[in-house]
Amino acid sequence: MRIQSIDAIRGLAILGILFLNIAYHQNFHTGYAFFEDPLLSDEIISTFSALFLDGRFRTLFCLLFGAGLAIQFDACQKRGHNFLDFSKSRLKWLFLFGLIHGVFIFGGDILLYYSLCAYFVLKHLTLDQEALRAKSVKYLIVGSIIMLVFGIVLTLGYDYGGAPPLRSSEAYAEEVTEWHSSYLFQIGVQASFVLATVIAAPFSMLWQSMGLMMFGAYLYRSDFFNLGFSSAVFKKVAIVAVATSVITVIPQIMFEQVTSDVIPMFTSIPAIFCAFAYAHLLIKVKNTTSWWYQSLINCGKVAFTLYLTQSIVLAVLFRVIMPAYYPEFAYNVTLLDLMLITLALTAIQMLLANFITKHFDQGPFEAAWRRLYLRSFYKKQQSKMDHGLVEEQELATEANKTS
Repeated sequence: MRIQSIDAIRGLAILGILFLNIAYHQNFHTGYAFFEDPLLSDEIISTFSALFLDGRFRTLFCLLFGAGLAIQFDACQKRGHNFLDFSKSRLKWLFLFGLIHGVFIFGGDILLYYSLCAYFVLKHLTLDQEALRAKSVKYLIVGSIIMLVFGIVLTLGYDYGGAPPLRSSEAYAEEVTEWHSSYLFQIGVQASFVLATVIAAPFSMLWQSMGLMMFGAYLYRSDFFNLGFSSAVFKKVAIVAVATSVITVIPQIMFEQVTSDVIPMFTSIPAIFCAFAYAHLLIKVKNTTSWWYQSLINCGKVAFTLYLTQSIVLAVLFRVIMPAYYPEFAYNVTLLDLMLITLALTAIQMLLANFITKHFDQGPFEAAWRRLYLRSFYKKQQSKMDHGLVEEQELATEANKTS
């Protein structure tokens, strides 16, 4: 039986992550370029994102991915399936989906990265609860230190000559022109970023992400997704979340060097505690009769479909429609415009999720993924069985010869 709070949290994460990705959907080559005279709306939205959004939804996804691995582990144990074979089959196809998505649609893909992280987590799921918690906390501490040090080094050692171009600059105009010059150029930029992400992962986010996945498995086995935290623990988590969020916003205000490339390094730590708080609140609400909560549940059930659909729709909007009918969009768009587009798409996604879950058991991409990984898994199991039979026959033949 599905745990509805997990679906609701996943629904929040899939809808929330678009608020952060939207700037790169509109132009992955440049991201969001600020105006020479900063807009008040840009500053307000940037500060709000730093306090409540940056890194929070990625962290939720990591926690839920780990919880999902623990659920699969239990299911495989009950059915007598080989967990490693089953999970590796799922992750292999998720990696392929992520690779296609990252190279050809949106370079900021997370599927490929999560499949790689999860691959290294699988062996730890056999640990008992205490050992799993200790291991996850260790990875979280090490990973957070790496991210923090990396962020400080980039901030203090920043090359001012390489500062991101402002909206009115010639450099920005050149980058916009390059981005819209051809689809092959876009593929090249996105493929390069995907490759760089994989190469840099061990030196940046990998350890923290692995720790989050393991801690997600620990939380699932502790029945967190049914009970949440105790009141005392939640108060502590909330206080740390607020305090660390405020502290990490200060460098963004004081130093111009803290760009969109550096911000994730600082926000990754408060994101952990904020994600815990968001998850706890949704678990405690657990109002399945409310339309908004049920819509979050439905979004969580088809999160894979919504995630890929987001990218496809926005690729058409920003790379085809806008350049053709509103060529000045890249020079005039503000963060407020992007937030309004995100809100509109969020409403559409909720309606789409409600429709899919009402008429179908799964979303189309969930169904395709499931069909592919199950076929690979059963094929591998059949191959093992056939290999075992051959070995038995060979042993029997040798025994007959000996006798």
